[in-house]
Amino acid sequence: MTKQTHCIAGSIAAGSFSTLLGHPLDTIKVHQQTNSRLSRSSLVDITKYLAKGDVLRLFRGIGPPMANQIIMNSVMFTVFNNVKEAANQSAFLNDSSSAFVAGLFSGFATACISTPTDWFKIQAQISLSESRSNGKQTNRYDFASILRRGIIQDGKFRAPFLAGMVPNLAREGVFTMVYLGLYDRITHAVKVNDNQPIGMGSVVLISSFTGACAWICNYPFDTVKTVMQAGASSTDSKRITLRCAIQSIYNSGGWRAFWRGAGSSTFRAMVVTSSRMLAYEKTIQLLR
Repeated sequence: MTKQTHCIAGSIAAGSFSTLLGHPLDTIKVHQQTNSRLSRSSLVDITKYLAKGDVLRLFRGIGPPMANQIIMNSVMFTVFNNVKEAANQSAFLNDSSSAFVAGLFSGFATACISTPTDWFKIQAQISLSESRSNGKQTNRYDFASILRRGIIQDGKFRAPFLAGMVPNLAREGVFTMVYLGLYDRITHAVKVNDNQPIGMGSVVLISSFTGACAWICNYPFDTVKTVMQAGASSTDSKRITLRCAIQSIYNSGGWRAFWRGAGSSTFRAMVVTSSRMLAYEKTIQLLR
């Protein structure tokens, strides 16, 4: 098997494993955001409320995000490895700088996928929240309707699912630059022998650390993107501009507002980033 095939196989394993671990936590987060009764509840109480004797309820809707993560991980790792290999041959970059440059370009590539998929996810969450606020007890949303209105309105083509592209480019670029770039440099430094694979325990610890650092660094961009995409409704032709989104967030609580909710979501970021890298590295080792 070629190196490229190893990368794709590792990406599939990484996307599947990280989604299986992260989706229940994401389900809890979504319900906290859309149900005021759960916003101040403990993690254990929310889990019991959502599961109601059936743990599989926490995995509801896992199909689309798993498919999305498999594609995004394939793009992320493939672009990172190819750009890093090309950058190492450059006379202007060393091993350290090439890893961070590769991470930046890898993030730009994944942003082209995550911008529209995040818009549909946010619109679905808003639809679920609105249905509950109107007294309708439902856990379903009309995805086909959101998709239809998100592309054509009043007989004209429009693309609100591209709202937030600029902050998302920054978000994904910064995240992957720190996550993969820092991971590459730390693992290179702790390796006793270049031919000896790094231990899985070290993979988990290092990727958890770099994932947490990356999440904290990119969180302000994520906040701006979310505000812009939440405002780019599938039923409203008005959009929130980048400047208006930044001003709105700042007016709601100053600079601290850009990191609102970062603490509670950092744990999920650590779980996802460490499980992703663990599955990726283990798959690569098994295929060699």
